[in-house]
Amino acid sequence: MAVVFALLAVGLGIRLADLQLFRSDAFVEYGQQQRTRTVKLTADRGQIYDRNGVELALSVPQWTIWADPSQVEDPAAAAAALAPVLDMDENRLFRLLSEPDQHAYLARIAPDGVAQSAAELDIEGVFRVEESARFNPAGSRLGRAVVGIVDVDQAGISGIEYQYDEYLGGIPGEMVLESSQDGRTIPTGARHIRPAQPGADLYLTIDRSLQFEAEQALKRQIEEVDASGGSVIIMVPDTGEILAMASVGRDQAGNPVSLSENRAVTWAFEPGSVMKSVVLSGVIEEGLGAPHHVREVNHRLQLYDQEFTDHSEYGTVLYSMEEILARSSNTGTVEWALVLGATRLAAYMSRYGLGSATGLGFKGESSGLIPQLLSWSGTDVASFALGQGILATPLQVLMVYNTLANGGVRVPPTLVRSAVGADGREILLERGEPARVVSESTAAQMTQMLVTVAREGTGRNAQVEGYSIAGKTGTGQKVLTSGSYEDSEGFSRYTATFAGFYPAEDPQLSMIVVIDEPVTNFYASQSAAPLFAELAKHSLQRLRIAPPVDYITVVPKLGPAPTPEPASAPEPEPGP
Repeated sequence: MAVVFALLAVGLGIRLADLQLFRSDAFVEYGQQQRTRTVKLTADRGQIYDRNGVELALSVPQWTIWADPSQVEDPAAAAAALAPVLDMDENRLFRLLSEPDQHAYLARIAPDGVAQSAAELDIEGVFRVEESARFNPAGSRLGRAVVGIVDVDQAGISGIEYQYDEYLGGIPGEMVLESSQDGRTIPTGARHIRPAQPGADLYLTIDRSLQFEAEQALKRQIEEVDASGGSVIIMVPDTGEILAMASVGRDQAGNPVSLSENRAVTWAFEPGSVMKSVVLSGVIEEGLGAPHHVREVNHRLQLYDQEFTDHSEYGTVLYSMEEILARSSNTGTVEWALVLGATRLAAYMSRYGLGSATGLGFKGESSGLIPQLLSWSGTDVASFALGQGILATPLQVLMVYNTLANGGVRVPPTLVRSAVGADGREILLERGEPARVVSESTAAQMTQMLVTVAREGTGRNAQVEGYSIAGKTGTGQKVLTSGSYEDSEGFSRYTATFAGFYPAEDPQLSMIVVIDEPVTNFYASQSAAPLFAELAKHSLQRLRIAPPVDYITVVPKLGPAPTPEPASAPEPEPGP
């Protein structure tokens, strides 16, 4: 027995020496893990304002109800009591309260009344904690595609909320506490707090009043022409600031609604005749032609195996370049595009930003599609010049006209004016660099031509009394799922576009209106141009832009449209 007890004593001594001398640090750490817990301290999310300091998105305190299932003595009774208060399924609550974890969310972003009622039940192991919830004072739909939304954990998942989450979200903090075996905090235990740093506030370029009017007017026009959707963008040419960016579609009931998807930058479509300004500005810039230069134009043009036609038959006439643009002559534009050539046309499309992202940095932004020059066929120069066979977003198309309005300099678009940290200091945001696309002289000549389009040509319905509007219509066919432009019955679907800027003498604003699949009238002159005029008038009044003193007076240049050639009379049948 003495030997046995001696051996036991030696074994215990070795074990104690091992625990206390050689492995003490590991067991001390294990003990700390058992009694310490870390609580994440959520940072206050920054607010989002419009350009005038009006709130677009802000955080408000809300309650979160959670439970520590290890402390709930009777999960079934607790679930029965909480189910009517939280308006939740009793079985689901029972499963949550029976989990082996020490933390289970029962309700996130609960109203004050619900949180108070849950607290009054005084259920052991059920707690409430104050968190933040995102709130849009102007309504959840206004500017939703631009502002975006956050998830239940206040992380941005779309729009500006996602793109600038790094600034808005702040830096979370943490609190380390010592707890007893029953989960209670030890008052004299170790405690460490690292405070959360609030997020920065963002001031957007958006004007909330213009955004509201753009969305409402677009909904009305979509209803008027029985379209499937549409987009509107209003910008400041010399700064690239976007004042309004609306995307409207239809809900399941068929009613026009503001979309969560920002189709102004995510949707790429075949723009149609608005592309003609790219072609003709390239011709002028290269010194290959001028607005007054005249050439013979026929309503029908055969190029290799493809025939290009105008809207009506008129035979062969003499058209100046300005008349070709104002009348939106397809064959006349193709004639000039062939003079410019494929290589130079591809270069100007690239310089205007077509085929590449605009630099806005918006999640899901499309780059559009411009085929590689080496893959162009013999007829692609003509098709691309008419805005068919290529894809561009509404923002990319507007940037063409924004560049012309800005004297030929392309300024990257932006949605954020500034970011202000919690300490009140402004945070510098990365901006793109302006780039010259065409000369100031070319831009001025194109402006004069676009004024003629709005006064005498296809854009007459876009005029605003007392102001000179410069712009261009575009009616583009859509490729159907079958891969062709016509369905089995020979019908096509269209997009109607009007893009331009105003006042033409000193451009203060630029705008694009795109109507997707109008039915009652698919021509841009009837479906897109009137909405352009309505929003142009509202924006001029909203921003108090007075009519220019040096109002452009243009002597009528077009004259009457060519008289269509009469159909040839049928040959008489041979007599008996």
